[in-house]
Amino acid sequence: MSARYFAAVLGMGAAVCLAAPAEARHDNGPVSSQYEQNSPRYKSKAAQRNTKQARRGVQSRRAAQTRRAGSGKQARGRAAQTRTQAKRSAGMNKVASRAVTAGRSSGGGASRSCLTPAARGLLGRIEAQFGAVQVISTCRPGAKIRNTGRPSRHASGNAVDFNAGGRKAAIIAWLRANHHSGGTMTYARMNHIHVDIGPRFVSLNHGGRRG
Repeated sequence: MSARYFAAVLGMGAAVCLAAPAEARHDNGPVSSQYEQNSPRYKSKAAQRNTKQARRGVQSRRAAQTRRAGSGKQARGRAAQTRTQAKRSAGMNKVASRAVTAGRSSGGGASRSCLTPAARGLLGRIEAQFGAVQVISTCRPGAKIRNTGRPSRHASGNAVDFNAGGRKAAIIAWLRANHHSGGTMTYARMNHIHVDIGPRFVSLNHGGRRG
C-alpha cells in the first residue's frame, strides 16, 4: 500500500511539473500580446505617432498653400506690370494719333540736345519753376503739319511735348503769363503739353497739336 501510494504521489508531481511550462507559454503567448496592445501605455504611444503624422501632414499642406500663394502673388505682379506698360504704350499711341504733325519723320525722339537754344531755354525755365518733366517728343526731322503740308516746328527742333502730370493746370497758367514767344497747346483728357518757339498762340483741350 505504501509503495503504491508513494508512486501515485510521484506521478502527480511529475504531471504538475510538465503542465507548468505549457501554462507559462500560454500566458506569454497571444493572450499577453493582446493585453499589451490594449494597455494604456501602448495606446498612448500609438496616439503620439498618429499625432506626429497628422502634424506633419498639416505642415506639408500649409507649406504647399504658401508656395501656391507666393506663385499667385508673383503672377498678379507680372500681370499688373504688363497692364501698366500697355496703358503707357496706349497713351503714347493716343498722343501720336492726335498729333497735328504727320508725315515721314525719323530720329530725334525725346532727345534734348537736338533742340534749338530757344526751345531748350524754354524747357529749362519750365523745369526751373516746376521741377523735372517727362519729355515725350522733341525733334522729328521731316515732320509736317497735318492737312497742310507745312513743316512742323518739331522738324526744326523748336517744339517740345512733355507730360505735366498733376502740375498741368499750374504749368499752363505760368505759360500763359510768361511764354510770349511761341505756342502752348494741351489735349483733352490728357496731361501732355505742347510748347514751341514761333508766333504766340494758346489752344487748350485741343484734339491735336499744332506744329
